[in-house]
Amino acid sequence: MVRVFPKLVVCLAVAALTVSGAAQETDGSWQPIAPEGMPSDFDWIRLASDEWLKGEIVSMYDDELEFDSDELGLLKLDFGDLREIRTSRVVQVGFDRREPVIGRLHLEGSTVRVTTESGVVEFPRNEILTLIAGERRRINFWSFKISVGGNIRSGNTDQIDFTSRLGAQRRTLRNRIGVDYLSNLTEIDSEETSNNHRATLGWDLFFTRRLFVNVVGGEWYRDRFQNIKDRWTLTAGLGYELVDTSQTSWRVSAGPAWQSTQFVSVGEAEDDTSDGGALRIGSRLDHELTDDIDYYFDLNAYFTSEKNGTYNHHLDTGISFDLVGDLDANLAWVWDRIEDPRPLEDGTVPEQDDYRLIFGLGWSF
Repeated sequence: MVRVFPKLVVCLAVAALTVSGAAQETDGSWQPIAPEGMPSDFDWIRLASDEWLKGEIVSMYDDELEFDSDELGLLKLDFGDLREIRTSRVVQVGFDRREPVIGRLHLEGSTVRVTTESGVVEFPRNEILTLIAGERRRINFWSFKISVGGNIRSGNTDQIDFTSRLGAQRRTLRNRIGVDYLSNLTEIDSEETSNNHRATLGWDLFFTRRLFVNVVGGEWYRDRFQNIKDRWTLTAGLGYELVDTSQTSWRVSAGPAWQSTQFVSVGEAEDDTSDGGALRIGSRLDHELTDDIDYYFDLNAYFTSEKNGTYNHHLDTGISFDLVGDLDANLAWVWDRIEDPRPLEDGTVPEQDDYRLIFGLGWSF
């Protein structure tokens, strides 16, 4: 009995040490090995959950970071939720009230350090307004979108519908330039039933983060079924970003405009052109419904003289659904209205309203 007791004490001691060690391993929080120093092949981001992702930073604006991962695709992340960022490439860091800083970025907590050609620049995280990957090149500020839709029907009725949309936008801290083109063509039994084209150009200059001036805007519109051979519009004015968050942006603008219209045909002794001033009111809303679904609403309305139609507007609203990568499906509803259309030579008065429901596939880059 005496001999058994020491062995029993030793066994109990070993068991106690084993249980204690296991408990320590269980209670201790395991952490992944963070990338050491500055990476050379990929950009790294650390999420709020302490997970690390590698890939490429695309850009950051409105507190939303776009990050391209080979495995997960293009991600849109709340910039405020990221704990750490380390870039392998040069990025441009934009601020609200001073010149951008260009270099390799290391963000950790509330501190940011950028290694530039002349040294290390350190500043608080809350001063960052934008991030753009790559050296300072003009193309880095541009985004593009192409969308096409169509329908072909044959049998008792032969019908062809084709819609195309092209868009480009250049955004810097002080300037926003947008170009858009929308066309629609429909043929039924080889006879055209719709054929219209609209191209717009706008340049906004920001005084503050929200207040901007529409330096110049232009639009060309053609629709022979509305008795419009060509209509040219020039605009200017002031605008304000009512909402500017990572999920929602909503801006309104207003100002004077000038419209010049050439009609397809007019009655006898009538001039086939008409010029005059107008008041323009515009509104644009973009809202992220979910991570994969976006909604937009775009309205431009003109109040003008009776000879120019009294009132006309272009309303374009719709939803886009992310599919794979940069490919998405979109559904749009377009409403064009002229309050007082000019009658044609034979006395026929075009309809005031034109509506279009557009289905298409789009590619953004």
